[in-house]
Amino acid sequence: MKNAKEISDQLEDFKLNYIKKMKEEQLEGQLIKKQVEEELEREKLRDLERMKRAAKTREEFKKANEELLKIQQEIAVKEQEEEKKIVEYAAKKDALEHLKKEKESERFKQKQLIK
Repeated sequence: MKNAKEISDQLEDFKLNYIKKMKEEQLEGQLIKKQVEEELEREKLRDLERMKRAAKTREEFKKANEELLKIQQEIAVKEQEEEKKIVEYAAKKDALEHLKKEKESERFKQKQLIK
C-alpha cells in the first residue's frame, strides 16, 4: 500500500512536471514565434526603406539628367546665337570692305577723269 502510494505520488509528480515542462516549452515556442515575426516585420520595413531610398535616388538622378540636358540645350542655343553673330559680323565686314573698294575705285576713276 505504501509502495503503491509512493508510486502513485511519483506518477503524479511526473505528470505535473511533464505538464509544467510542456507549458514552458509552449511559452518558449510562442516567444520564439513572436520574436521571429517581429524580426520579419523589421526586415520587411528595412526592405521597404531601401526601396524608397533607391526610388528617391533614381528620381534625383532623373532630375539631374533632365537639368543637365536642359543646360546642354541652352549652351547649344547660345553657341548657335554666337555663330550667327559671327556670320553676320563677317557679312557686314565684307559688305563694308566691298563698299570701301567701290568708293576707292570711284575716287580713282574721278581722279583719272580729272587728269
